Amino acid sequence: MYGHRTRFLFALLGILIFCSAAQATTIQITVLDSLDNTSLSHAAVFLDGSNLGWTTNNGQFFFVQSGLYDLNLRIVMSGYDDWAQTVPKNETSVIASMNRKSLKLNFKLFDSDTIQPVYGADINLTAENSTQTKQSDVVGQATFGVKAVTLYSVDITASNYQPRSGIIDIGFEDKEVTYWLISGKRFSFVVKDKDSQVPISDAEIRIDSALVGKTDSRGILITPVSRGKYYTIQIKKDGYETFAESRIISDTDALYEAILKKSAVGAFVFVSDAGKVPISDAEISINGTSVAKTNLYGRANLPNLVSGTYTIEVIKPGYATTTRQVNISKDGNDFTIELPFATVDLTIFIQDKEQKNILNATILLNGAAAGTSDIHGQFITSLKYNTPYNITSLKDGYLPASVQKQIPMGNTSPSITITLEKVTDWSLITLIGVGAIIVLCLFAVIRIFSRRKRRHIIKKNEL
Repeated sequence: MYGHRTRFLFALLGILIFCSAAQATTIQITVLDSLDNTSLSHAAVFLDGSNLGWTTNNGQFFFVQSGLYDLNLRIVMSGYDDWAQTVPKNETSVIASMNRKSLKLNFKLFDSDTIQPVYGADINLTAENSTQTKQSDVVGQATFGVKAVTLYSVDITASNYQPRSGIIDIGFEDKEVTYWLISGKRFSFVVKDKDSQVPISDAEIRIDSALVGKTDSRGILITPVSRGKYYTIQIKKDGYETFAESRIISDTDALYEAILKKSAVGAFVFVSDAGKVPISDAEISINGTSVAKTNLYGRANLPNLVSGTYTIEVIKPGYATTTRQVNISKDGNDFTIELPFATVDLTIFIQDKEQKNILNATILLNGAAAGTSDIHGQFITSLKYNTPYNITSLKDGYLPASVQKQIPMGNTSPSITITLEKVTDWSLITLIGVGAIIVLCLFAVIRIFSRRKRRHIIKKNEL
């Protein structure tokens, strides 16, 4: 009995050892591109529909399998057809060669000037030592079958058009590309400012004295030009020196860049006051730099200015400094700048005939209320030089008083005194007069009665 148990235990131990050996089997999966045999990293590995993980940077994946069953493997990666295969249970390595997906690449060809489709253009598409050639149809299109995750080189040729070449990177989906073909006679002029390199619009371009057009907002003019010929090119723009050159436009030339230098157009400035009276000896500054002074007639000549935008500042003692932005674009620019008079503080004193200060007196300037006098009988206001003002003071109990004042240039601390006269109270005077008359009347009545009384007393005594 004991021997049978021993044999059973040894048999069970053998089975366990066999099973352990089977479980310890490791399988290596290597994922490669079927075209160039490059390793594919980050490919998803599935076993019986369950994701085990992703391949490493060298395209490999390892896992331990039981060795009891065949393996249903599937490998998935973007841009590739899925790889699926049943691998025998005793395999220890698997190479999965994945095919790139078949995709479509569609070309659209247009004339860059007319924006019309280009028909009959030859399109050569090359990749992996294979070349496909097609012609664009009546709508300027051609479709190629391509492989995903592949670089293609393209060459496009069409009659009367400049050839085009490029590289197209096919990803994971169908792709559409558009090419604008340039006419073989097309020639571009680019005109820029010499100092700022800013494009110049509306520049007039002539070839052999014939006007071919003007530049657009980008400073560009595109026009047909026959190659291999000698031309005289002339470019004009107001405010710039005329550009002229004679040269051959060769077969390889596609663009002509011209740099224009601004010409001195100059400007005149006329400076006057609010009454249009010319102001002489006013200082003129351009962009912060003093450049001239006005003459006896209020004019200044600025001959060296080129076309552009400038900030003109005019300074003259006794006048408010004035700044103005101007645009100079052609000869004979003439600008009029009016300088308002500068202001100065005027101190107004309000007092009565006894030279006592009057507070809270209302001050009017040319009929408009300006303020009231303080406890010192003063009021300070700003007035313009050389400008007449009518200054009036009002106060209850006083007669209004007005003065005319014009402050001359150079007076930096002007002042005036307005004396107010008290109003005569005729009602009080009348009342006093009436009272006095009443008193006089009473006094007269009393005297009359007093005399009569005396006469009566005398007569009685006589009796």
